[in-house]
Formats: sequence, structure tokens, C-alpha cells
Amino acid sequence: MRFFLSEKNQFIFLRSKFAEQYLDKLMNRAECCERTYGFEYEFLPLFPLLSEDMEKIYQLLSGIGLVRQGYEFLSESNIRISFEPGGQIEYQSPPITKDDTRSFESIIEFMDHTNAVIREKLEIDYIGTGFFPDRRDAPLCNQSSRYVTLHERLNRTGSRGLEMMKGTASIHLHVAICRLDHLLPLFYRLCELAGHPGFRMSSERRDIWNHTDPMRCGMPPCCFERLQSPNQLIERLIDFALHAEVLGEDVPFWRSKDQSFSAFLYHMTTLFTDVRFNLKGPTLELRTLDSMPTDKFIDKWQLFISKLETI
Repeated sequence: MRFFLSEKNQFIFLRSKFAEQYLDKLMNRAECCERTYGFEYEFLPLFPLLSEDMEKIYQLLSGIGLVRQGYEFLSESNIRISFEPGGQIEYQSPPITKDDTRSFESIIEFMDHTNAVIREKLEIDYIGTGFFPDRRDAPLCNQSSRYVTLHERLNRTGSRGLEMMKGTASIHLHVAICRLDHLLPLFYRLCELAGHPGFRMSSERRDIWNHTDPMRCGMPPCCFERLQSPNQLIERLIDFALHAEVLGEDVPFWRSKDQSFSAFLYHMTTLFTDVRFNLKGPTLELRTLDSMPTDKFIDKWQLFISKLETI
């Protein structure tokens, strides 16, 4: 099809096709039950790590009963652990209902305990903070093809992208998409929270993100537009993703070699806007909150849920 359409019509064709497929996938994955919430919580190593440090961490986690899956580990309670390019450790919670305080507290205890074991056994101290300076030239601890390619791009496209990869840590907050008619109000609420004093990035981290990659970072283009339907929101976000350059090719997706829907879904995971879709849930994801000590997080968690439960 792409060989017989003008460039303009090719773009329109892809946008329409992907919007339809994305909506179908979203609704097939959505839960028709009680809304759930979740989070991804990153911690920065106090000092830059080397590849041999990462191998020691991997061996330790396997030794304490976590199941290794590539660069990730899974606990018995379905908490997933992964690692960012600067050696940041990231804990991904399973879905949690709004009143399930027990599960929330057990996840926090698991994170604290695991970080303590790493500190005790390996003398590697993970800290809840949003930014450590002077990490631009630190080793690339995660050597997956995704991060190697991203590292190469951010070395060219912005002045602070390598600091973002290796010197920042955040907490991503998720809300499950259970009903299509809730999609727009939830999206707008997360856009509001991205600028809320309790959830916005620190000025240091915001300056880094503002100088990382303009095609990948910042607010989604439709946060402050009054859209009329969920379909319109999906089409606008797909329009944005089609214009963003593909890692490793440096051409907009709609001109890339692989224009399959699976390639497009992967491409969307390489865009780091303040608010975005995450089809794993499916959820809407707020990505602005700086990492912090875990004892400071419970108030943020409760405030986040209270801001969304009115929808």
C-alpha cells in the first residue's frame, strides 16, 4: 500500500489504521471491573556503577529467590525489578485497588528490604532522589539494544540526554483504563497533575528533560486541547508518535522501514512524554514525580488516588 500512495495520503492511511488498531487493542486489554492503580519506582546508585557491579546484583537477586527474565526479575508477589541505563533499579508494582493498603505497604517493604540486602551484601547503596549530577559520562550499565541505540541518539540530539539516562530517577504513577468514557477526563487530570506542586518535576530534573530530545519529551501535544472523544485523543497521540523519529533510523516513523503495528507499539514505548498510554495495563501513566525516600511516598500515593477517584 505504501508504494502506491502519496506521502500525505500514506501518513493519513497509517494514522487512521493505527488509531483503529490501537483502540481495538486498548478495549481488548481494558478491565471491566474495579479501577486499579500502580507505580514504577526508581532508585539511583549513590556512586556510578560498572558492568561487573550489575552482574553481582543480578547474581544476588537470583540467589534470593527472584526469577530472572533477561534484564528483569520477578518476585513471588508479582513485583518486577528492572534496571535503567545508569544502573538505576526500578520496582514495578502489580495493580493495586484504591483501598488495598496492605498490598501497598508490602510492596514498599519489599523494595526497602531488597535495597537493604544489596547494600549489605554488595555495598551498593540505592537512594530515593531525583537527580545526581556529573553522570553524563558514567558507564552504560544496561547494554540492551534499546538503550545502546538511545544512548547514541541522545549524544547527538540534546545537551543533557545522557544525564537523563544515567543521572535521574522518577516514580511513574499509573491508573487503569477500565472504561472508554473515562479516558479523556483521566488524561486531562494527569495533564493537570504534571504541573501540580505535589507531582511536577523538580526544576533540576525539568531542565534536563527540556534539553533531552524534543521529539520524545515534554507534555503531549493535546494536553490543553478540548478534544471531543476518546477516539480523537488516540488519533492525536498517534499523530505525534508518527512524526517522532525512530531509534536507529532517525526518520519519522511514517517513513521508517518497518511500518507494522507491532513496530509502532514498540516505537511508542520510546517516547517519554510527561503523560502517556501504557498498553501493558492498559493504563495512563504520569511520569513527572521525582524519586524520593519511601517514607515520603505514601502521602503522594494517597493524594494521587484521591485526585482520580472523583472521575
